[in-house]
Amino acid sequence: MKKDYLTTPKGAKDILPDECEAQSWIESRLKKIFKSYGYGQVKTPGVEYLDVYAEAPGNLGSEHMFKLIDNEGRILVLRPDSTAPIARLTASRLKKSSKPVRLYYNQRVYRQKGLYSGRRIETAQMGVELIGANSIKADLEMLQMAMEVLESCGLREYRIELGHGGLCELLISRLAVAEADKEQLRQLIQVKNYAALNDLLDTLGQGDEIQAIKALPSLFGGREVFDQAAEVFKDGETKEILAYMKSLFDVLQQLGLKERLMLDLGFVNDNDYYTGIIFQAYIHGSGEAVLLGGRYDRLLERFGEKLPAIGFGVNVDLLTKNRLDSGLQLPAQPPQVLVWGEPGYEILSLQYAKTLRQTPELVVENGLFQNLDECRTYAAAKGIRHIHVVGQTIEILEGGGAEK
Repeated sequence: MKKDYLTTPKGAKDILPDECEAQSWIESRLKKIFKSYGYGQVKTPGVEYLDVYAEAPGNLGSEHMFKLIDNEGRILVLRPDSTAPIARLTASRLKKSSKPVRLYYNQRVYRQKGLYSGRRIETAQMGVELIGANSIKADLEMLQMAMEVLESCGLREYRIELGHGGLCELLISRLAVAEADKEQLRQLIQVKNYAALNDLLDTLGQGDEIQAIKALPSLFGGREVFDQAAEVFKDGETKEILAYMKSLFDVLQQLGLKERLMLDLGFVNDNDYYTGIIFQAYIHGSGEAVLLGGRYDRLLERFGEKLPAIGFGVNVDLLTKNRLDSGLQLPAQPPQVLVWGEPGYEILSLQYAKTLRQTPELVVENGLFQNLDECRTYAAAKGIRHIHVVGQTIEILEGGGAEK
């Protein structure tokens, strides 16, 4: 049997120094934005009871989770999502906090994607949750922050797709069909499979709901989508949703999104606990959403608190990859100084190097070699320009020769 001690599991990867630097750069900018809006950081455990996710309506299926068994026989999972644990945390530890509660997180999520999906099973994710506010102001705060997140990372060519989680669910709930058929309808709308969707709906009869569901995947584009939708949605509930979406769309245009904002009234997300607006952002060169969020006003009820909520998560790995691929992340600079102590002067060389490091931005390595020639070879290979030799005196060498 082949031993897997030199490779990582499929969908996992090692992160090397240059990528870590780029990721830290992304994280620092997102953190600055979140804190500037008054969001405080929380961290939830890397493992949670399966019940946390079982209580979340429409959440990720357990077949996509990594499961563990504790010594009491209870099922644990590696955290596949941050929203449900933060809902749990808010409903328990922060129950008496003033509302709304503004929280942000920076942690990893773990999901089984399938061996050949090409997607990571471990994802670095940052995000925000605004809990206890249900208004257009709250929705706008989320979308404005989403814009700032993308632009703070140097992105100009991005697209935000805006939909509504309640629209599709409202129409499907009116159909007298089995839950399995409803789930199939959601999937076909999500992937915009017009032919298969129409074939399935044709077996369910006729009616306004059937025609509206058939139209959902094609209702994608700019402001003209509202005129197209007005011809399809006739009842008061769907008209109310469209009116809200139109008012939100117009304000977002004024905020500067303009051609970067697209409507998708057939937008269906894997996590179907969304009850209001849903949105996702794409960047050039990536077929996977780099930012995803929406309103989930019923999730907190499952944890004993009836509170509206909205939030979004950012795929830090995708932003990091984009930064590296775009050549925006400069290669890490080598240390400026290598300090080497002659025999008997090792302690003095460590003290001297410590003193040098008090200079801002100065990176100083300790020379760990037996002789000066080895130090020179190492410094040349790594691009270190200066070698400080500590003995009875301190000699500074550059390029293998004495400087002074």
